Amino acid sequence: MDTGLIARYHDSLLPAPAAPSSEQLALLAVGETLAAASGDDHAFGALQGWRLNGTQERRIGFTHGEERCDVLLRYDGKGFVLTIGDDTFHASASLHGNRLAANLGGKQLQATLVRHGLQRVLFTGGERIAVDYLDPYAYEEAGVHGETHMKAPMPGRVVALLAEAGKPVAKGEPLLILEAMKMEHTITAPADGKVLAFYFAAGEQVSDGDELVDFEAD
Repeated sequence: MDTGLIARYHDSLLPAPAAPSSEQLALLAVGETLAAASGDDHAFGALQGWRLNGTQERRIGFTHGEERCDVLLRYDGKGFVLTIGDDTFHASASLHGNRLAANLGGKQLQATLVRHGLQRVLFTGGERIAVDYLDPYAYEEAGVHGETHMKAPMPGRVVALLAEAGKPVAKGEPLLILEAMKMEHTITAPADGKVLAFYFAAGEQVSDGDELVDFEAD
């Protein structure tokens, strides 16, 4: 033994954290959905994805280091259908505090989900995985420059275009209004810049993740 031991065997002693598995991502997505629903303080929070003549789909994104992980979650009336890459899970779950109980493809799982800011830490099966939740409404204060393709955070209908292509806008200035679930959501400029193009006209329907605005930041 000598003081150079750790340096020589660094990769073996301190391996890089493993990427989250599809099963772990499914648990994170279900936990995020249930936690958000439990925070609603109005009657519509109990609808759990109800849609007239259809089902709701939402894309939930996480980052693990430099890697982005996306989960497509769909409500099927009995629970959730989750798609991660080539893997699909049928799931039902309940969340009590930070304790998550889930049936994932017939497999009973118990997990603890800790939410702190945008960080999500999942403890399950003796393993720990830490990721960052990608808030569709949040923009980074720094490092916004060049072109920015702004996407729809949820399915809805474009109500109005509030900016004119080619004209300068200030950070925070409204660009368009999106209506979803009888509520209006304003998409604002993430930085000083200008709109290069709108991809949808007023009155058109958009899906979750559709590109709405081609924005160029100063």
